[in-house]
Amino acid sequence: MKKSNRIIIFSWIFLVFSLNLTHSVPVQGKDEGNALKLFDDLQKMIIHVSDEIKPSVVHIEVVKKTGEIKYKSLASGLIMDKKGLILTNEHVVDDAKSIIVTLPSKMEYPAEIIGTDKQTDLALLKIKTEEELSVAKIGNSDKVEVGEWVVAVGNPYGFDRTVSFGIISGKGRVLPNLPVETQLINDFIQTDAAIDPGSSGGPLVNLRGEVIGINSIGLGRGQGFTIPINTANEVKNKLLASGTIQRGYLGVTIQPLSREYAKYYNNPHLEGILISDVISDSPAHKAGIKPGDIVVEYNGQKISAEKEEDLNKFQFLVSESVVGKPANLKIVRNSMDTSIMVNISIQPKVKADEFETPYGFTVEEITDIIYQQYMLEDKEGVMVSFVEVGGPASTAMLEEDDVIIKVENFDIRNLDDFKKSLDQVKDKKEIMLTVKRGKNNRFILLSPEEKKEQTE
Repeated sequence: MKKSNRIIIFSWIFLVFSLNLTHSVPVQGKDEGNALKLFDDLQKMIIHVSDEIKPSVVHIEVVKKTGEIKYKSLASGLIMDKKGLILTNEHVVDDAKSIIVTLPSKMEYPAEIIGTDKQTDLALLKIKTEEELSVAKIGNSDKVEVGEWVVAVGNPYGFDRTVSFGIISGKGRVLPNLPVETQLINDFIQTDAAIDPGSSGGPLVNLRGEVIGINSIGLGRGQGFTIPINTANEVKNKLLASGTIQRGYLGVTIQPLSREYAKYYNNPHLEGILISDVISDSPAHKAGIKPGDIVVEYNGQKISAEKEEDLNKFQFLVSESVVGKPANLKIVRNSMDTSIMVNISIQPKVKADEFETPYGFTVEEITDIIYQQYMLEDKEGVMVSFVEVGGPASTAMLEEDDVIIKVENFDIRNLDDFKKSLDQVKDKKEIMLTVKRGKNNRFILLSPEEKKEQTE
């Protein structure tokens, strides 16, 4: 009998057996013996899978800093090769000051970041060790089926290599309320296997002992979300090749074409996605795409989205498009079919570079995403992302989300301008900033001497 068939039978028998126990229905004689035997075999299989994957799971300790406060966070990771490559989550190592990886042998090693990808919540680390590393067996997440039984392994709350058991609850999940920059690649496997704080970065494994995902986030009991391993492998290979991820960019805002909208456009059977906005100077704008256009095909593939989670397919197609190569969009405009060729460009930077000043505040560059998210008038200046309570900036009434457009008489267009301007005024007793708060300009007078007094 094939192992997959055995698993199905074991699952069915286990369920029946559990229900019998729950309802106190006796199972007697030969049937009882068979049920117990199958239950025992299934239990042994789960134990075998757990024992097989545990040596590939590492403990990760990250030191981060917010203002003057340092803190530690704990997470998990998966060994990907014998050279010391480890996959974990991007949110685990974001803004890390130091990263320590603990192997199953309890030996600790500093880790360097090879690359990160915020949009898939993945990061690739590397450690240098002479130890013989145990490499995980990789599966094919495209073949995962809802209802399949799985094991999640991680370090929740610091408890090393904890195992939880469950099923695949769903595929292609799109999570609401994620940061804007992560919404492009949002295609999770859902499981009811426990994924608690500290489990992030650990593997989700099927009962064949194959890793099918990298655990990302838990949203309450029975709501765990995992990055498909095929996606993780692709990201890993790209980060190894260049340290960065290049994705295609169209430059549109989209929404589902529900049946109500289709009826409004006098075609109740029409399927596609609705272009709600076109970003200025984007490839879509230059090609003549307009708000109100309905995309029905992308490079020959039919497009359909009636709910928000259905938009993922189109977003994936665009992101995977070859940069510099035209894409053919079939659209419906004013009830007429037409085709438009769009030259796909590189997706603008997603993660903004930050700079921590010595005056109790941190700024970040204004990326396209920040520009859109905060509905700014332009992309000039730098945005205040953190203000330390009690520091000079806080005393001067500088606020998060202020946009600094001048330091003394220096105009600030970008992060480089800001860094250079601070170097020019570093010896001044007082520094005048001009910030834009909403639509109004405001002056902020910094007193660096206060910082010196606090540290003396």
